[in-house]
Amino acid sequence: MNGARKRGLLIVAMLCLTHTICLAAYPLGVRANRLDLISEQSLDQLLGLCIQYRVDTVYIPIISYMEALYASDLLPRSSVLINNGTPDAFDPLRYLLEKGRHLGVAIIPIVDLFTVWPSRDFPAAKKHVSRQHPEWLSMDTMGRVLTTPAILDPGTPEAQTFLIALLKEILIRYNPPVLAFENFGYPSVVYGFNPYAIKEYENAKNNAFARPYTMDHFRADTLTDLIVRFNALRDSLGVPTRYMLITETDPERGRREHFQDWLLWLNSGYFGDASLWYWFLDVKTVRYDTLHAIDKLANDRFIVGISPSSLVPAQFDLVLREITTHPVGGIMIDTFSVDTLSLLNQYGIGLPR
Repeated sequence: MNGARKRGLLIVAMLCLTHTICLAAYPLGVRANRLDLISEQSLDQLLGLCIQYRVDTVYIPIISYMEALYASDLLPRSSVLINNGTPDAFDPLRYLLEKGRHLGVAIIPIVDLFTVWPSRDFPAAKKHVSRQHPEWLSMDTMGRVLTTPAILDPGTPEAQTFLIALLKEILIRYNPPVLAFENFGYPSVVYGFNPYAIKEYENAKNNAFARPYTMDHFRADTLTDLIVRFNALRDSLGVPTRYMLITETDPERGRREHFQDWLLWLNSGYFGDASLWYWFLDVKTVRYDTLHAIDKLANDRFIVGISPSSLVPAQFDLVLREITTHPVGGIMIDTFSVDTLSLLNQYGIGLPR
């Protein structure tokens, strides 16, 4: 091989590395927001962007602040739909599932089963859980309801029964191929002291003969027991839905602050998929957390999540370069910005159609 040909091949190789004009590509998913779901027109526009910018998966919130962005008998209709003139008969989830199937775009609904409301100014809707069952809300050690945010206390038995009913409604009515869970944990260590939950803790403590049993153990066990029950529900219904977890990349932080044992949950198969969001977006954290997840997870084809709006362009460029050196299963972002999608496509992110 002559010197000119060698130099030419080297240039092509460098272009593939730095500008990602290679054939290899990473799947691309985008998390929509509630305002994207207000009409057929807004959803058609969203799907059009998916086709144009090689987005293969759209994640849509369907339970947000204990309001439904689907046809629910148990939750009030989302105030976002009501306040934007969305017809009562319009079901955003049904519409997207059918359209996405036709266009080859996967639609993954997201449920936030714990967050009731972001502040103490609860909605007026009588059907809202904050009005119907304030006794289910999580409290601090002084018995004060916590409202930033307010959540259903995962350790409260009646709240758990309600969540099972919610999940059953979605699985039967829509049978989604994948259902994603976000904020599946306690917001911080001050949560979890609802009186009904404390009673459950005392019962568990009295039966824990093999080890000292603390409230931290109880909160971690509560979350694990819930996802086990969710799996049993799905299996009993005979639906093929896979569960997906959306959480931060740092497992120690997850256990310490939110009582999530997501390494256990994923390696035990309670969640079949994961979208791991970098808790801090610098190259060092991205490299460490990605390699750690690859090392610790039995299924290393997880998806990584990034929020481009939190980075200046130069940082975003560096982070993308780092991510695309690892065999992750795909990339998920939280914006339909055309500029961002174009840049991701340039890096080989997004499957060609």
